[in-house]
Amino acid sequence: ETEKSVTLKKSLSVMGDRDPLVAEQFRIFYTKIEQISHRDSYKSFAVTSAVKGEGKTSTSFNLAYLMAHEFKKKVLLLDCDLRNPSVKSYLQDEVSVYGLIDVVKGNVSINEAIVHLTGSSLYILPSGGHTKNSSELLSSTRMNKILTTLKEEFDYLIVDSPPILSLADMNIISKMVDGVILVVRAGETPKDIVMKAVHSLPGEKIVGIILNGAENISKKYKYYY
Repeated sequence: ETEKSVTLKKSLSVMGDRDPLVAEQFRIFYTKIEQISHRDSYKSFAVTSAVKGEGKTSTSFNLAYLMAHEFKKKVLLLDCDLRNPSVKSYLQDEVSVYGLIDVVKGNVSINEAIVHLTGSSLYILPSGGHTKNSSELLSSTRMNKILTTLKEEFDYLIVDSPPILSLADMNIISKMVDGVILVVRAGETPKDIVMKAVHSLPGEKIVGIILNGAENISKKYKYYY
């Protein structure tokens, strides 16, 4: 079976010399993940936010791409935001119609749903549409088996996850992954909402918080951790 290759619609901040400051911040963050991974054998990381619109998908994509491209890791970016998926919007339209939902339902194999980003060691498992019974699918035994299989095949799994406060899905995902990365949009998300989100996650799972879009606070720095 031939592997499906895809290209990106637009370049990411960490590509080439597009945004050296942003790329450097992602490198620093990756180094932190590597240390945690060596210490605790962590391989799967959910990227989430308190509420919608904080930039978690672009953070997931930039981080996954950097790990694969610069650090030569075999990385899978997995879209687990099953009600509002946005990973596929970054890819050219020739992407397979299948995705995680089809795999969990048993309609296709994992290999039929995964696509490969041309010229890198980054693989992507889109959601395969959206669904209202997301909690049911995510908490299924089959979903658990899929994650176990993927962890054996890849160096890292980056899981683009739904926001924490809007539904129960993130609660389920946080139990399945090794670590959680929280994305906060600088100068926009109220502190009490961020604190509420942090407290709703298992504390030992939070590996870091990324402050996104800090140009709202200071024009000089794009991202800031």
